[in-house]
Amino acid sequence: LLFMHKFRMSRNLFKRIADSILEHDYDGYFTQKRSASGALGLHPLQKMTAAMRMLTYGIAADGADEYIRSAEATNLESCKKFVIKVYEVFGERYLRSPNEEDIARLLAIGEERGFPDGIYPRWATFVKSIPAPDTRKHKTFAKRQEGARKDVERAFGVLQSRFAIVRGPAKGWKRKEIGDVMKACVIMHNMIVEEERQTGRQSCTFEAMGERVTVS
Repeated sequence: LLFMHKFRMSRNLFKRIADSILEHDYDGYFTQKRSASGALGLHPLQKMTAAMRMLTYGIAADGADEYIRSAEATNLESCKKFVIKVYEVFGERYLRSPNEEDIARLLAIGEERGFPDGIYPRWATFVKSIPAPDTRKHKTFAKRQEGARKDVERAFGVLQSRFAIVRGPAKGWKRKEIGDVMKACVIMHNMIVEEERQTGRQSCTFEAMGERVTVS
């Protein structure tokens, strides 16, 4: 339980991610090496833990120096390499379009909640809420649409709770690096949700959660 509060996921899931990254560590960045003097370099788990602390706590690269016993530049590079590897290894499965099984499950949930699908147009688009609905049809649409928006806001709130880097400032990060971080956080979030669905365990209370950012 303590591990989950600190890493936002179970020990088994973190081990699965770490082992898979090592299996696909073709450039050898996370592989432990010896220096010219024969001294061992950082262990793979030290680099991955530094990356996870930056992602989950939203701390700066030098914030993990004493905890991980690694330099600021190493922590930053570890984080950038880690999120890229997460996407490369797990992106195809956990960052894909919904398949038939996903759609069926979501439609079943919507049906249980009385979601009236027939009021939507046949094409995909972003629809603004009706500010002052005056007919029964408009009132029903506004109620359901605003409810769906609340679901999105809650989902983003859970993502922020798990990965504080999402709500932090992005100064000093390049656009691609920000994209890599967001994709990795979403992938790991989906992996956590999948595990929670399988085990029946859920937890949204974590250490150092901070304040959430409001979606406007």
